[in-house]
Amino acid sequence: MTRVLIFKEPDAFSVIEVDAPAERIVAAINRGRWEDYLPDAHGPLFARQQADVVVVTHSAPVPVDNLPKLSRREHEVLVLLGEGLTTAQIALRLGLRPRTIRGYVANMKARLDAQNIQQLVARAVALGLFRPEV
Repeated sequence: MTRVLIFKEPDAFSVIEVDAPAERIVAAINRGRWEDYLPDAHGPLFARQQADVVVVTHSAPVPVDNLPKLSRREHEVLVLLGEGLTTAQIALRLGLRPRTIRGYVANMKARLDAQNIQQLVARAVALGLFRPEV
């Protein structure tokens, strides 16, 4: 079974289990044959494999050259946001002030054109900036 993370909107997603290898799912979806694995989905769809998870979006993948660059600290904050921690919890864990964490989050939201933290995390996952622990 392969977990498939489907982004229906920038901040709305679902996870389903598909009885097929990840490589086969990605190839089928990117050839326009998503009905074989995702009968309720509407296209066009694009898929990429991240570890043992297949990420499916409605937008074309961003070329690697155009990916936003994150600092090491921003990446740490992003991963912790993805784990569900609040900015206050992240500040405590990293030994920083909450205001500093909010600044990192604001910078990342601007670079990824996200309106809120959920959208920020969803877009970062879709772009492959980090892999969620699903």
